[in-house]
Amino acid sequence: MKNALYITILAIFLLGLNINANSQNLKLFDPATSGKKKPKKTKQKLATEFYSAGEYSKATQLFEELYEENASDYYYRYLLYCYVQLEDFRQAEKLVKRAKKNTGKVYKEFSDLGYIELKKGDAKKANKLFSKAIKELPANKGAIVQLANDFRSRGQTDLAEETYFTGKKLLGEEYGFESELGYLYYYLEQYDKMTNAYLELLLIKPEQMKIVQYRIQNAFRRDKEDQIYPYLKQELLTRIKKYEDANQYSELLLWLSIQRKDFNIAVIQAKALDRREGAEYFRVFDLAQVMMSNGAYTQSIAALEFIISRPGAKDEVYFPEAKQSLLAAKYGNLRMENNPSQEEIDELSQEFLSTLDQMGRFRFTVPMVMEYAELLTYYQNQAEKAIEELNILVEHPGLNKSEKAPVKLLLGDIYLLNDNPWEATLLFSQVEKDFKDDEVGFEARLKNAKLSFYIGEFDWAKAQLDILKAATGKRIANDAMNLSLFIAENLDADSSTRALEYYGKADLLYLRKKDSLALQTLDSIFMLSLYHDIFDNVWMKQSEILLASHNYEEAKILLEKIVDQYPDGLLADDAIWTLAKIEQEKLSNEEKASEWYKKILTDYPASIYTNDARKVFRTLRNDFPLDEDVESL
Repeated sequence: MKNALYITILAIFLLGLNINANSQNLKLFDPATSGKKKPKKTKQKLATEFYSAGEYSKATQLFEELYEENASDYYYRYLLYCYVQLEDFRQAEKLVKRAKKNTGKVYKEFSDLGYIELKKGDAKKANKLFSKAIKELPANKGAIVQLANDFRSRGQTDLAEETYFTGKKLLGEEYGFESELGYLYYYLEQYDKMTNAYLELLLIKPEQMKIVQYRIQNAFRRDKEDQIYPYLKQELLTRIKKYEDANQYSELLLWLSIQRKDFNIAVIQAKALDRREGAEYFRVFDLAQVMMSNGAYTQSIAALEFIISRPGAKDEVYFPEAKQSLLAAKYGNLRMENNPSQEEIDELSQEFLSTLDQMGRFRFTVPMVMEYAELLTYYQNQAEKAIEELNILVEHPGLNKSEKAPVKLLLGDIYLLNDNPWEATLLFSQVEKDFKDDEVGFEARLKNAKLSFYIGEFDWAKAQLDILKAATGKRIANDAMNLSLFIAENLDADSSTRALEYYGKADLLYLRKKDSLALQTLDSIFMLSLYHDIFDNVWMKQSEILLASHNYEEAKILLEKIVDQYPDGLLADDAIWTLAKIEQEKLSNEEKASEWYKKILTDYPASIYTNDARKVFRTLRNDFPLDEDVESL
């Protein structure tokens, strides 16, 4: 009995194993998951490759098999085009008739038969069939789009346009095909029609704003003659007056004005929209930030003063941020001025101080304290007061390490500028230690490396710079690489560092805004020897100092020396680019600027400035005769 029971249990167990194995095998070969569809995909891929390669006979054979298996529109279209390419018009017509029986799409039948007649050479008969196709369209959006796409894919854009217009009549107010027409006109570069189509779309569907902006942005890239912007701007102004309650047109004009940096128009629209919605002028505030980031400080100041001066503004949630932004804009504007008056500087300084006394010095006002400290240091020669202000933040218990890090870096800069490198390196080292693998930590290490360079510790500086070459930030890595290379190239063969020492001291003097002393120190380098590899760098640094004080003529003389005496040096193309920018932007001498841009293109084709030089050169060359050898640039 026991044996019988044992045999029964064993049999059940083995049967279970067998069932389990079979089920596993079934899973392995399950058509839904295995790969039985793979041959079909491979056939499809092979068929399309044959078609693309122009091997239509091979493609036809495969597409015929695929169409028999699955009579989809995709296989149908390829098979039809294969027959037409092979001029097998009889088979093509049979295919069209067969497809019509399957789908019942009369419009599709007429369209494809017309295409066949067109390929046969009978344009008259083809056009009659195309007209029939459009007349047979049902009041169905999908059918209308399909027919229009067929026409467009064959280059028959006029028929595609007619199809959309017919569709608008068929569907009435249900759907107007504005989006499709807009894209068709974009494709045809008919930008006035494209603009009108998209503006009509916005009137009906304001929620399509992002799509319209995206497509207009793409059109801007293609519009070499800049035809879209003036037309679109005028159309928007017209529609804003016509449809006073249609905010979408004001929104689009605001966006457009920001894209083109037409901030006067942008401010008007932002104010109008905020006023219309009864909002707290958030659009104007956001626009002020955009203008500030683009260097339009005067316009940013006006916008922020408008917000702050309004009745009840002090009670609004963004008032403190607007006040802080206003001071940032005023400070940015001050830095852009050639020679700000002492009265203007003192007035802004007092405004910073009174605002900070009202708001306090804490996490929210850190940027304002830092800007105030810079103003005290660089414009009022009050470094000690700046250090006091920054130390309040460094010692503030409510600030964490990441919030204190930029404050410490600025504080270190001010110590360095005021001949206290040891305090500076202590602060830089603290930040570097706290943020070893962070961008701010790399910034601190770079500052330490530069400090070592300024005081003549070149081996230590280079060691730190070589580590920073692998930093994640592109700017820091590039700065480190350039300074490391500069040190390596300009150490004398006898290990003398006198030329580098003078250069480092001059660089530090320039940072301390002691320009005349920096220029004198750089001149001392020319007394060391009749020739040195560092001479072109010296002239470049001197030109930088002169340009900062708007002494363009003297800067040009030094830059031209680099081009003449170091034509194969690393700084030659930098010098030419700077000369071109001086002539074009500072001296308004476009003819001379054109000559310098041309020199980059002809003599330094591998320069990093080549692409930008070509763009500017092409805008200038319409006014000046060119040599034949540069005509193609």
